[in-house]
Amino acid sequence: MKEIADEWLLKSYFKSQNLQEIFTEKLIADMKLFSFEKGEIVCSGGDTLTHLSLLVDGKLKVYTILPNGKSLLLRFINPLGIIGDVELMTGYEVRNTVESLNDSIMIRISFVKLHEFAENEPKFLNFIIKNLSHKLYTLSNTTSLNLLYPVENKFASYLVSTMVDENNYAHIEELKTSKLTEFAELLGTSYRHLNRVINQLVSKGIIERKRGAILIKDVNQLMILSKGNLYE
Repeated sequence: MKEIADEWLLKSYFKSQNLQEIFTEKLIADMKLFSFEKGEIVCSGGDTLTHLSLLVDGKLKVYTILPNGKSLLLRFINPLGIIGDVELMTGYEVRNTVESLNDSIMIRISFVKLHEFAENEPKFLNFIIKNLSHKLYTLSNTTSLNLLYPVENKFASYLVSTMVDENNYAHIEELKTSKLTEFAELLGTSYRHLNRVINQLVSKGIIERKRGAILIKDVNQLMILSKGNLYE
């Protein structure tokens, strides 16, 4: 994590996300901009947060570490997602691990300032409630996805969530096959089963294996397989 001392960039994100509709001037003065590198951990289970973080650029991955040491994917966070809303309102420790899926940028505001200047602000509270509601809705979807859907559908949903943008355009970024064991664990399956699923998708012309990476060839078919249940 690195602080970005760029007032112009902070203001540009502030304007593009319409944050002036949510936060007072006293809170704006407390805001700071931070960058996270791809794969960097934002917070982990058991951490005690002191700041609310607003994702303004990039994407975050949220997963839980099970008692047996394995990981299970819960959701992805896109802008303008929040880290620390539950902890701000309850004082609880962090429950899940949040990782920067790619290079990302966040605005951070201290809990102390929020308790002092925002606890009774309707616009801020409405913003928090909407985000908590979206989080609850998403977690409900992903719980059913993790428990009830075949690996083919879960893997399709993972690919759409991570490699397809809002215009149904596949990103150039590849999914490295060297990390298939990690992906299998996140999806609650074995490496062998996931490998069989990938081979089936390759034979159908939906994805392609090339030079140790997975590329999307047919976004529409992948969307159909995901059945509209995305990890986000």
